[in-house]
Amino acid sequence: MILKRKRIQDILLDDVIGNDIILADQATVEKGTVISQAVLEQLKQNNVPSVVVETTEEAAADLFNKSDRLQHTIQQLLEKETDHQATYKRSMEKHFYTNLSYIAFEYRYGKLLYGEESIRFLKDLYVKSLKTMGRSSLWHLLEQRDPYAFIHSLDVFVIGTMLAYHMNVVQLDFCATGYLFHDVGKLEIPREILDKTTALTKEEYEIVQTHTVKGEMLLQQAGDPLMGRYARSHHERLNKKGYPDGAYLPELGIDIQILAVVDTFSALTLSRTYREVLPAEEAIQLLLEMSDAYPKKIVKKLAQLMHVYPNEKEMLEMDDVLFSAYTDEATLEIGWKRKP
Repeated sequence: MILKRKRIQDILLDDVIGNDIILADQATVEKGTVISQAVLEQLKQNNVPSVVVETTEEAAADLFNKSDRLQHTIQQLLEKETDHQATYKRSMEKHFYTNLSYIAFEYRYGKLLYGEESIRFLKDLYVKSLKTMGRSSLWHLLEQRDPYAFIHSLDVFVIGTMLAYHMNVVQLDFCATGYLFHDVGKLEIPREILDKTTALTKEEYEIVQTHTVKGEMLLQQAGDPLMGRYARSHHERLNKKGYPDGAYLPELGIDIQILAVVDTFSALTLSRTYREVLPAEEAIQLLLEMSDAYPKKIVKKLAQLMHVYPNEKEMLEMDDVLFSAYTDEATLEIGWKRKP
């Protein structure tokens, strides 16, 4: 038997846990635990995106052929981050690789991260982004208070930074940090709203929307007033139907346009408990169909970098109910916590 990581939606009953898992509620699922329905529900309720399981050589080979090249590269880099030098920088490098392994699969990223060079480049920017005490404190607080917002923010940082790099965005270091902290305002949203398992009321959704201006305020207080624009404006749209300002997205700069696209792509493709996630090509297709809200040039550039090419001539075959499940802004914000 060898160990392989599976997405939470791919876990099967009777799979065997390959290493100890410390959950968000501080409970521990021990190595060797056989997956039952109760254990699976516990993992989902604690927003665990993927799990290491024991598997046979044959099954492992099949997983590797499908999506494990990227995981293999990340694990090799992680193994090099030993603890014999317990410096802050090394601990943050290990922290980056560990959390990247939860989200970086080829079925999501395609060829966006094709080799060690790209991953190390992002690792260096990640560590640099957290060099100040104010930023580091906010980042670790987000990890503790809202695990999904934390993982989603890391995902946006990875995809957005690579896209910004290939689109020649200036001041890339600053831009990458802004992407990492774009959702930090979720720290100021009441837990009873973010943890709600039913549809939000109009009043509750209006409170959720304030995470944009509250994120701007938190970054100002942390000594990064110029970075607050990423927190404030990542929900603005081409059709001026975004929030909080109803601004015209192209007037905010190419870096904010990239953030708007990547933020939604991440929300559509990250593991969720209340509905199936969209494969990368379907998420790209959906963003192309929503050309009134998202700039096609940027969506197509993302597809090009990932080598994910949906058939743009074929309209998505979704009824109104299914379409709204993937595009409703309130659902994208907290719907990942809702049970089926």
